[in-house]
Amino acid sequence: MKAIQTILIILFMLTLSGCWNSKELDQISITTAIGIDKKDNTYNVSVQLLNNDEIASNNAVGQRLPVVTLQVGSGSTIFESMRMLTTTSPRKINTSHLRILVIGEEMAKEGIGQMLDVFSRDHELRSDFNILVAKNTTARELLQVLTPLEKIPANKLYSSLVSSAKNWGITSNIDLHQLIYDLVDPGKEPVLSSVHIKGNPVLGKSRSNLNSVIPPTVLQYQGLAVFHKDQLAGWFTDRESKGYNYALGNIDSSIVVLPCQAEGLMSIELIRTKANIKANFMGEHPEANVHVQVEGNIGEVSCPMNLNTTQTIQTIEQQLSEEIKQTIQDAVNKAKSYKSDIFGFGTAVHRANYKKWNLMKDHWDQVFVDLPVHVTVQAKIKETGSVVESFIDTME
Repeated sequence: MKAIQTILIILFMLTLSGCWNSKELDQISITTAIGIDKKDNTYNVSVQLLNNDEIASNNAVGQRLPVVTLQVGSGSTIFESMRMLTTTSPRKINTSHLRILVIGEEMAKEGIGQMLDVFSRDHELRSDFNILVAKNTTARELLQVLTPLEKIPANKLYSSLVSSAKNWGITSNIDLHQLIYDLVDPGKEPVLSSVHIKGNPVLGKSRSNLNSVIPPTVLQYQGLAVFHKDQLAGWFTDRESKGYNYALGNIDSSIVVLPCQAEGLMSIELIRTKANIKANFMGEHPEANVHVQVEGNIGEVSCPMNLNTTQTIQTIEQQLSEEIKQTIQDAVNKAKSYKSDIFGFGTAVHRANYKKWNLMKDHWDQVFVDLPVHVTVQAKIKETGSVVESFIDTME
């Protein structure tokens, strides 16, 4: 009996393939970021690869840079260009750890729909990498900048994107699935976070950018890139980007600066936001309604003010409501100038009445320009801080 069991176990083990296609780290080059540019009819692909030995080193300053960016620019398709990178890489390029995909500005203006096809088909890629647009530069230039606080620039871009979205509200975390979903949805246009090179791009490529107390070059997020269909239509300012995120309830925390009734300013820290978008019809004409609820704490007061009265708090709440409402209206007006319904009002209209939506979906960008959008904001001040009156009053 035991002999039979032993034979069966051996036969079973022979059928197991194990990790038949596994490769050791010294056989692959790990890609953390990819940049796509287009010039004429050829694609320029840049890949940021880890220097494995340097990343694993405990030395503060190693002999080699932590990453290297390889570039090739003669492929008629993206897939061909990426395969041509093997002519410069000593190892097989592995994309399964991709964190960031950067699209050059000119590439974004031409259209990104066809470009995304290769990334949606690649079985090695996970879909949770973030997608960005390089503002006023190419993806190639942007991926050459070294970052002082993170060994791996792609990790810096990813961490800053998450932090900015959570604590400031001017960016959006858009991965491949979300972007494709927005592209195929007739009732919503896509947005992507934009990043630019602040400082001298030439110095950003050298080790001096890592060894300076004040780096001469940094990568900085700067509002949202707005798309009409799959083409870049224009840019949102930081304020307009906040308006977009307010309307969609994407802001976890942010700071709103308000003028005091007397001379000076105050800062409100938002700690919670909630939003919903609905649509209704007035006869045959659609209308959109944006309702936002926010809660905040008073974080800074640089003017004489008694926060111990209900009237004062109500006045601040009204100011905060009006400021956020105007920020959303500014974002809606800018989106209308681009004929780009990034808010998903069309989707709300579809939910309200799919029969009427079917009559206008093919020319929704024209309907959107004249769409009445009603914004209501309810603001609530939760905390005033550990002091009611600022010591500045006493000091004066």
